[in-house]
Formats: sequence, structure tokens, C-alpha cells
Amino acid sequence: RAALSRMAPALARPRRILVPLYRGDRLAPWKLQIGLALYDFLAGRRGFSPHAMTRAREALELEPGLSPDALLGAGIYSDVVMDDARLAIAVARDAAAHGAELHTWHELVAARPLEDGTLSLSARDRLESGERTFVTRAIVNATGAWCDATRRWLSAALTPGASAPTPLLRPSRGVHLWYPAMTRGHGLLLTAQDDGRVLFVVPFGEWSLVGTTEVEVPSPPPDEAFAPTLEEVRYLRAAVARVLPGCATLHPITAVAGVRPLLASDDTVGHASREHRVVTEGSLISIAGGKYTTFRVMARDTLAAVAERLGRREPVHESDALLPAPLSGEPPLERATAHAIEHEFARRLEDVMRRRTTLWLAPDGGRAASRAVADHMAARLGWSAARLRDEIANWDARCHDGDALLEHARSAG
Repeated sequence: RAALSRMAPALARPRRILVPLYRGDRLAPWKLQIGLALYDFLAGRRGFSPHAMTRAREALELEPGLSPDALLGAGIYSDVVMDDARLAIAVARDAAAHGAELHTWHELVAARPLEDGTLSLSARDRLESGERTFVTRAIVNATGAWCDATRRWLSAALTPGASAPTPLLRPSRGVHLWYPAMTRGHGLLLTAQDDGRVLFVVPFGEWSLVGTTEVEVPSPPPDEAFAPTLEEVRYLRAAVARVLPGCATLHPITAVAGVRPLLASDDTVGHASREHRVVTEGSLISIAGGKYTTFRVMARDTLAAVAERLGRREPVHESDALLPAPLSGEPPLERATAHAIEHEFARRLEDVMRRRTTLWLAPDGGRAASRAVADHMAARLGWSAARLRDEIANWDARCHDGDALLEHARSAG
């Protein structure tokens, strides 16, 4: 956390987080104070501002929108809010600057061992015709929630006749709601009244991010595993309304879902470990589990396994060097689009709208901006008229699906 806030200050920003304490909640004030003190201790000298405990009046002065009914006070601690999508882009840009080749929207379609002990891999470009062939001594399977599917496919391709490997994952879906800003700049850590699950309201620019849910899904996850459900939307809205009653009638801008690649365990999915595991099977090295906030540790452990496979003895060095910064401010659409294409590997309209900008959080879902962005992309990438229509239609369909879910949630109360 401390390293990322130094390496990517525009993408990982420190925030103060309030933990409101209400009479009758499962979390007692003394337990919270001990927990926050331990949190500060574990952060060590590289931590941010230390925790504090406030009374109800002070908590309401900091965040007047909190429900005053039965409010005892609040704990306050420091954390970092990161832009996950653009941080991934920054890491990719840094890799490219150090010699990596990046091929977005490519799919591995063939793998076979060669007589000299190396491997031949073929990848198909899903957006344009053509294949690329690579010869390598090791493969890293870092495919997140698809880790089991990728590992099973590669095992069958590289060792025909071998039994299928035992799955590593037990994934779960998490849903988040995006709202207009609901606090005065603080994050909120909440406890759901029904099941005691910890939820959050995180300030993100001019918006608030509310999350999250936990629903077990199969491994590999089917397409429907990535769709928020009406029940999950209503669950999150109810949790917000209890603590921020003035926001009970505020409607979310959009709902999004992701799948956590949790390691398989006998625990309930809500208590499953967020640790990671590196598995080496011949030339195939799989990184499974983990979470975004520990991606540097995951990368270090994976590279150590690669070095061992290749017989390299030098240690893996970590770096705190600055990552490439995103465009600052609100650049014109044409400039933002050009930067996304030339420096951030964007090839589809969705790449720019969802993962290189926050245009998708506009009240209209980015529909108006998407036309201009698509035109700029078509001119720079040489899209045909049919490709341009398809990209716009796909984006409109995504917006429509999200709007339909939220409209259903509103009509259902």
C-alpha cells in the first residue's frame, strides 16, 4: 500500500476511513479500537496517519449524512483508494518500457512441446485475422478466475493422456454500485445488519463506490457469473440506506460485478483465504488466488518460480520506481483516445470507455461520448464502417443491460 502510493500517486491516494459504531451492532467499540491499533502496528513506519476514536457528535461533524439514531461514535483509520483498471494499465506500460511485448485481445489456441525441450505457442488475434507463434521455456498462467480452465487446457495440450489437474480455485462474485458522491470525502466501513458482512463506501473522484457482495460461482466461471443480480443490488442499497438515510432515495449510476479467484478451501466462501499460491508443473507455472492489493508480492513469488525453472540464481529485486502516469485532468476526447491507443494498448471502444477513462460513469453511461470516441478510434485504427457500427452497438447493449437491472431494482423498491 505504501509502495503503491509512492509509485503511482495519481492512482493510489490515501483516504481517511470512518467506521460508524451503533448501539446493537456486532462490533463493540473496544474491539474496534484494538483492531485499528493492530492495523497501525502492522503498517509500521511506512503507515499513514494513525487511527483515532471519536464520539457521536464528532463523527457527525465529519460526516453529517450519518444516521444519528443510536450512533455511539466512530473509529477512523487511514487506507488507500486505488484506480484498479488504470493501475493495471500503468503496470503494463512499465513492463513494455522494460522490453515486454504486449498483445491485447489475443487468445492462446495451440501449445505443443518441441524436441529441444522448449514449447511452441500459437495465439490468435480475436479482433483481426492472423496468428502469432512464440517459442518459450516456461509459461506463466496468470489468468485469475480462469486459472483452472487455462491450467486444464494447457495440461492436456502439453501432456496428452495425463489426468486433469485438481482445481485450485473456489471463486466468488462481488458486486459494486457506483453512486454520485455520498460523503464529504471520507470512506465508510459498514456492517450489514442481516448477516454482519463488512461493506464499504469509498470516495472515488466525484463518485462513491459501494460494495461488496459474496456469492460463490463455479470454476471456471460462466458468463452469467459476471452479471450483478437484483438481490445483490437491493442488499447493498439497504445497507447504505441504514447508515446514510439521506441517500435512501439516491439511485446508483451503474452496477458492476467481478469474480474473485479465491483458493479452494473447506471454509465458507465468505471466510475463504485471500492468500495466493504458486504451482509449478513442469514448464507451466500457475499463480492462483490472491487479491489486487498484494499483486506485487504475487509477482515476486511467481518470478522466483520462473527463475528456478530457468536455472537462474540471481534474486528477484523489487523496485519502487515511479510507474507511468495517466493523463492528468480532463483532456479532450480526441487526446484521451489517442493516448489510450498509442500508449495504453486500447483496441476496442470498451477499452477506452471503461478501462482507460471514467467516461462510462457519466449520467448517460457514456453513450454520448462513445460516438466521438468511436469515430476517433476508427480514424486512427482504420476501422471499417461495419466495425464502427458493431463497436457502438456493443457499447449501447452493455449500457442497456445495466440500465435495465437498475430500473428493475428501483421498481422493486
